[in-house]
Amino acid sequence: MRAIPILAILVLGAVLFPYEGALAQSAVRRVTMAEAIEAFGSSSLALRTARAEADEAVGLARQYRSYANPAFSLVHESLGGSENEYWETIAGVSQRVEWPRLTASRSRVAAHMVNVAAARFRADSVRLAFEVREAYVTAWLAEKTEETRREDADVIRMVAAAADTRLEAGDISRYEARRLRLLAAEAEREVSDAAIEARAARRKLALLIAPDAGLHEAGPAVELTGLPPVIAPEAALAALGERPDLEAASRDLDAARARSQVAMAAWVPGPTLSLGYKDQRGGLSGAALSVDVPMPVFDRGAGDRYGASARARAAAHGLELARRLAEIDLMTAADRYASNRANLAAMGDDLLAHADFVLSAARVAYAEGQMNQTDLVDAANAYQDARISAFSLRAAAWIAYYDLLRAMAQAPGEES
Repeated sequence: MRAIPILAILVLGAVLFPYEGALAQSAVRRVTMAEAIEAFGSSSLALRTARAEADEAVGLARQYRSYANPAFSLVHESLGGSENEYWETIAGVSQRVEWPRLTASRSRVAAHMVNVAAARFRADSVRLAFEVREAYVTAWLAEKTEETRREDADVIRMVAAAADTRLEAGDISRYEARRLRLLAAEAEREVSDAAIEARAARRKLALLIAPDAGLHEAGPAVELTGLPPVIAPEAALAALGERPDLEAASRDLDAARARSQVAMAAWVPGPTLSLGYKDQRGGLSGAALSVDVPMPVFDRGAGDRYGASARARAAAHGLELARRLAEIDLMTAADRYASNRANLAAMGDDLLAHADFVLSAARVAYAEGQMNQTDLVDAANAYQDARISAFSLRAAAWIAYYDLLRAMAQAPGEES
């Protein structure tokens, strides 16, 4: 008698879970990979942040090379006593003069700073575009996993529902009936977890490509099929010079060396020239000229020169380290892609074909009475595991392909 409530729960789950899935799917915005990348380029918050940071660096560079402003001064003195009174007025303009070598060095620093900002923005764009492609493939895998788990749950639910009838008829034992109910409950839980993961993956993709649209979901519009193109490790390493992060490190070294030249030139003080007009009591008036030259007695800029030289050495070491890390990144990405692509080529399609055959044959054998409930459930579980493994192989190969393109600072051929 206790089997009736459990059966009712299973039947209710069969009704509710498809409805839940349909409800989740109804709000999904379907996009292709190209559409996702296009939306990312125009709407991504992360890309906007990177662009704003690059603009900030450009603004700082422009300010760094700006020339000192002139200063206007007006002085009026009025002196008087019991018998005499004296006054004078001086109006003038002063300008701090910079030696040409210092001006040229600061201009070079500013130019290199602009180039660094541009290269870093390109590096951020490459990295963020890979995150979109990875999220797209992850969402596809999550949906295929949910779909597969639902198919498996349908089979187990059918067997568990028939178990009560067979139990009353004495065809199976109470142990077998209860075991099937437990398997059905576990299958329902796995479906629920898979549905949550799929929705989370779609929400992440939506956040990356269309954050202004609010809380919604975006999912792949087409199936992920076929093998990614072949990329030889030699071709991957040949793209080392195309990486924008290495260009940024190289430009940063140029800027550090230019700053060192600024420090070398800045210790020689520049004069401040003042030109004005002086008018005083008694009718005397005329031009006033003064030159103010700081004396490098206490501050000769030794600390600035030492620090700038150290910064240049650090930038040189940083460039070498970035180059070594980029080589490792390229080699690792190439090795991972070659391995994942080979696994997909060797097993991917075969796993799907074997899984479909196993479940189809098991359904026929069960319908003809040549297979019991436990064997059908085992076949359904094998079908589920094989399909998820096949989809995981495909997703891993495509993600590894996009990751290798990221390491090469390139885009897929269809997007180029």
